[in-house]
Amino acid sequence: MAEGILKHRLSELAREDILVSSMGTHGVDGNSATELAIDVCRQNNIDISTHKSRHLIGEELARSDLIFVMEPVHKEFLHVFFPQVYHQTFLLGCWPGKESRKGIIKDPVGGKFDIYQKAFQSLHYHINRVIPFILAKFPQTITHTI
Repeated sequence: MAEGILKHRLSELAREDILVSSMGTHGVDGNSATELAIDVCRQNNIDISTHKSRHLIGEELARSDLIFVMEPVHKEFLHVFFPQVYHQTFLLGCWPGKESRKGIIKDPVGGKFDIYQKAFQSLHYHINRVIPFILAKFPQTITHTI
């Protein structure tokens, strides 16, 4: 959902120079988004129906300017297996400030529709909150990966 929301917002702002890519810590490749995630996004005019999961790719992570995660466990996983990305990995709910428990966005996988709605609302809020920081950090003349 986060990838879909961020791509949607950047598209609205005509910022095709910022590449958004999603990878998962569970190592699954090629799965579709869950029906609940698709439905929640669809209700908010965001189409993620063609999304396919991807496992973590170290080379792509290393080339990324920013890596956003939802939960501390995701960040810890990255730091253990990809220590080279330590300084570009952040909790989305906290960036660009100091990390705290308040910034955790619970992963909705396995939850019911209302859990997906809550996750969507939180992701949407935080993505809208960080967009000005992303735009200020990256001039439009260079391609960046988030």
